[in-house]
Amino acid sequence: MDVQLYRLEVVKGKESIAEEWLAYLEANKEKAEKTLENEKVYFEAYFKEVIENQMYIYLFLMCKDYEFANNTALNSSNELDKKHFEYMKACIDLNKGNILSSEIFMDNLKGKF
Repeated sequence: MDVQLYRLEVVKGKESIAEEWLAYLEANKEKAEKTLENEKVYFEAYFKEVIENQMYIYLFLMCKDYEFANNTALNSSNELDKKHFEYMKACIDLNKGNILSSEIFMDNLKGKF
C-alpha cells in the first residue's frame, strides 16, 4: 500500500482558481469517488493552507499502487479526471512542492478492501 502526502504550491494570483478547483471536487464528490475505484485509490483528502500570503494545497493519498493510480488518472477519458488535471495545471506550480512517502503506516484496514 502506498501512502503519500503532497504539498502543492499555488501560483501567486491563481488562488481563486485553486478555490474553484476544490469547490469543483466537492460539488462532484460522488463522481470523484467512483473514479477512485478504477485507480485503486482507497482514500484521498485535500487540505488548504496559507503561510505568509502563499497558498498551498495538500493532498493525502492512500492507494494500492501510486504509479498505477497516477497513470490510470492521467490516461482517463473521464471528464472529471480531465477537468481535475486542467485545474491543477492552471493553478499549481508543478516545479515546486514536496511529495512525502510514509515512513511508517499503521492501519486497521486488513480485509476491508
